[in-house]
Amino acid sequence: MAFPDTGNPGKEVSLIDEINRLRLVLREQCRENNSYDIIRNEAFSLASLPFKPPKWTTRKTANRSKGIPTLFLSDWHWGEVVDPEEINHLNEYNVEIAQKRAKKCFYEFDRIFFEESSKDWDGLVVLLGGDMVSGDIHEELAITNEKPILDCILDCSKAISAGIEMLSNRIDNIIVFGVVGNHGRSTKKPRFKQRVVTNYDWMIYSLVERHFQNNTSISFHIPKSSDCFYEIYDTKYLLTHGDQLGGKSTDPILGALASISAGDKRRRQRQESEGNPYDVLVCGHWHQLGMLPKRIINGNLKGVDEYSYGHAFIPEKPQQASWVTEPKKGITSTHIIYCD
Repeated sequence: MAFPDTGNPGKEVSLIDEINRLRLVLREQCRENNSYDIIRNEAFSLASLPFKPPKWTTRKTANRSKGIPTLFLSDWHWGEVVDPEEINHLNEYNVEIAQKRAKKCFYEFDRIFFEESSKDWDGLVVLLGGDMVSGDIHEELAITNEKPILDCILDCSKAISAGIEMLSNRIDNIIVFGVVGNHGRSTKKPRFKQRVVTNYDWMIYSLVERHFQNNTSISFHIPKSSDCFYEIYDTKYLLTHGDQLGGKSTDPILGALASISAGDKRRRQRQESEGNPYDVLVCGHWHQLGMLPKRIINGNLKGVDEYSYGHAFIPEKPQQASWVTEPKKGITSTHIIYCD
């Protein structure tokens, strides 16, 4: 499968201008405390309709259902630079490498689930889990990032759009769910009010959604909240970035497990009280890939960096999670998507 060519210098300049305009519109709309729906319409000309899952995601008759693969994309940190000399040459990362790894991610997913599989899937789920850009939330990132945030938004949205477009040539039914992370925030401190619309991840997702707005076979659900509840067949998922799960563990043995476990417990209690329980927690943020029956934690695209090296975390390869959901069985197989 060919990865769509999105290179066009003239078009890129106009898109940068468009993103700059969008940022000004977002800033003005947020200053006026306008709602999420108004901002979507004013900035991106996207309608805000009540989310209604496509029928293919909830079909539960086993003899008619073939399974639905999921590709989980998160923690791309687009724009960040990892200097190999600062981490004993374990890794290197920049925008050029990010582009290559993003392309490899989609190619590997395509190879595993379409080229090497004879299954006729019911559809495809793409999860966008946040921290897609490096952002300027820390002084060291603001100084060392390779590109300004607007360029990163454009590059990253193009890479995601190209990948989804490639997969759409394989399958008709695609749904995209998304939550924002902490690195993409445009505010100095993390916030709860207007967390989504003040985040550059949301701008990326909106640009991708707008790219496909005339394609009725691709659906999007980017909720106003920091968590996204969704159901595939009879398996219920809760997608969250992971930074709000609690705790900051730098233990190289225990890693993030204690924090994730505590945050998962609280969210399960909250969802139970709402009458909306879930089976599987899906999160990113921690850069430690783990695919368990009840919890899926994503890896990241950039690999080892100065932070993980300095804390002596076990080095992780650039990798993303993927799995298959089947009716009455839940998750039946998991696959690591190696991006390097």
